[in-house]
Amino acid sequence: MSSPATHGSGNGNGSNRTRRGADRRKEILEAARKTFSSKGFERTSMAEIAAQVGVVEGALYKHFGGKRELLFEATRAFYEPLIVATSNELAGVRGSRNRLRFVIFRQLSAFVSHPEMCRLIIQEIRPYDDYFGSVVRELNKKATSSVVSILEEARQSGELRSEIRPQLVRDVIFGGIEHLAWRSLAGRGTIDVERQAEELTQLIWHGLLPKDNESDLRAQIDRLEALVDKLEPKAKKRAPR
Repeated sequence: MSSPATHGSGNGNGSNRTRRGADRRKEILEAARKTFSSKGFERTSMAEIAAQVGVVEGALYKHFGGKRELLFEATRAFYEPLIVATSNELAGVRGSRNRLRFVIFRQLSAFVSHPEMCRLIIQEIRPYDDYFGSVVRELNKKATSSVVSILEEARQSGELRSEIRPQLVRDVIFGGIEHLAWRSLAGRGTIDVERQAEELTQLIWHGLLPKDNESDLRAQIDRLEALVDKLEPKAKKRAPR
């Protein structure tokens, strides 16, 4: 039987080994993320990632089953904190339209801040069959589910038309975001996040308003135009002063 001192020392060594293993895993994930995003999946080797971390290639297989699993886990390490941050901040946003705009804004911002990782996900993860059972797909579903929730709440409260299909609208929104972003990733334009988030939100939101709201909005615009018409002659008369 070991003495208490020896037993305690053994526990300490075990904890240190666990911490070192966790730290090593983080180092591998960070090196993998940088290499995959800069070179692509096919042109990246496990040996190259191992060299960046300072270990032999076989050490990577203690943590990951292969290169594809490493790709998914490196993407998770990048993607998951973004989703959590967006969810936490969204909780403080009031109003359905504002909440929708916030999600669109954050998604566009991700393409601007992390273009290489976004390109990696679109080009080297999503087109392949193993994406559908991957952690990346689950994270993507989680990231887009907030839009469905926002639209469903707005539909039930009467802010939006009762016949809308939130899942279909979600697909239109994220498809539009990817279209805007892909032009930028391909070097055929830039993303003005503030302007394009507002324009896309307005396009979607106005198209989903109940018919009565559309009529009210048109009536308000007509009243404002009539008021402007009345004010303009007065403004012209005052001008010589």
